[in-house]
Amino acid sequence: MGMLKRCEQAVERWEHDLIRRVQGRDSIELFDALRHHCDDQAVVCSPSRTLVPNVYTVGLAASVRARLDVCDASLSQELADVLAHHGAQCAYEWAGPLTVRVTHAEVPPNDRYEITSAALTNIPPAPTASG
Repeated sequence: MGMLKRCEQAVERWEHDLIRRVQGRDSIELFDALRHHCDDQAVVCSPSRTLVPNVYTVGLAASVRARLDVCDASLSQELADVLAHHGAQCAYEWAGPLTVRVTHAEVPPNDRYEITSAALTNIPPAPTASG
């Protein structure tokens, strides 16, 4: 079992290094923060069932958005993919369909980003700029 854990950690380090080279430090920290937020919100219902929120909102400061240099839709999808992978590894059960939205945050608590989450069975449509 120890060998398997070391292999898993080596793969995770390789994945982090690859992503860091491709996308930079901000995205790695954002991925980690999202995973930690998910873990912090987990509710153990039984030994075989751990429920986590399914709707995440990631508010980014303008400086972080500029450094990431990607559109909100692709970043939302990438964050959802990271979170889905993390959830599968931890055997989490989502409260409903997994959704990650990227928004603008005027002054996030850490001056970079803020993450909120909710457990919703029906996901409301994303707000539009015109309404």
